[in-house]
Amino acid sequence: MADIVLEVKNLSITFFTKQGELPTVDSLSFSLERGETLGIVGESGCGKSMTVNGILQMVPPPGKLTGGSVKLAGEELVGMKEKELCKKRGRDMAIIFQEPMTSLNPLMTCGRQISETILAHKRVSRAEADKRALELISMVGIPMPEKIFNSIPGRLSGGMRQRIVIAMALCNNPGVLICDEPTTALDVTVQAQILGLINELKEKFGTAVIFITHDLGVIRQMADKVLVMYVGQAVERVDAKELFANPLHPYTQGLMKCIPGMDSGDGDLHVIDGAVPMLYDLPKGCLFAPRCPYADDRCRSQRPPLYGKEGGHQVRCFRCEALGEEGAL
Repeated sequence: MADIVLEVKNLSITFFTKQGELPTVDSLSFSLERGETLGIVGESGCGKSMTVNGILQMVPPPGKLTGGSVKLAGEELVGMKEKELCKKRGRDMAIIFQEPMTSLNPLMTCGRQISETILAHKRVSRAEADKRALELISMVGIPMPEKIFNSIPGRLSGGMRQRIVIAMALCNNPGVLICDEPTTALDVTVQAQILGLINELKEKFGTAVIFITHDLGVIRQMADKVLVMYVGQAVERVDAKELFANPLHPYTQGLMKCIPGMDSGDGDLHVIDGAVPMLYDLPKGCLFAPRCPYADDRCRSQRPPLYGKEGGHQVRCFRCEALGEEGAL
């Protein structure tokens, strides 16, 4: 039996505004096994980061979690008291944000910030926490760990700051590590180092990883399974190898074409026509229909279900009806 550490079922998040009820995440479901990496990909505004907020039970107002279940190691988080949730965050699940300076206190030394995270969740002495923090700084590949331990974040490069954030996220050996576009603000060389580091630490600790990005190149390198999101919905879900070999949803195919290749020459890069629709003005039918080259009258008037069996290739498109609706969510 699979060792499932995170199970999300029919997660729905709605923002209640003067413009009406805006469905930010719509009945999203997925599961994550120990040591597995799930890549969540999509354009900006597709609900990737809001999904993370829902998992952490940290939906900002005026948003509310309006449905669904989030189970961490079999324990239901939805409806759990805030005091208990605080014990879970940072201990059983942790997050790495894309800009480290928003995650670090600019007036506190790096070592102290890691130590405080340890002390918040474990009954250890300050000396033991400091020792563990020093070990983590060395583990994430930062030279002269003693010096960095006593340095404030402003004295470090972007790549080193991100390594400190990773050390903070891993200091309590969480079962689930959420990476919310952690390399977007870094140059290509540092990005490769950070991705390699996350993979190394995942293998070492058996941590399950959710990796959120808009970069399919990163998804190819990092993910075991992929969830493609569009306007808060799952439009395709499948093993990573299968996705790159046989993308079925027109949106996924469009994203693939946007990746420049070695033989692309000097021609223009492919773009997906149009833009992600505003939540207060969603299409009546398929949410991707206004941008889809295959859309017909049915697509413009009806919302497609998620076709395909659970655990297999699932696609939210009428062109994939042959997959059947068994297991569709």
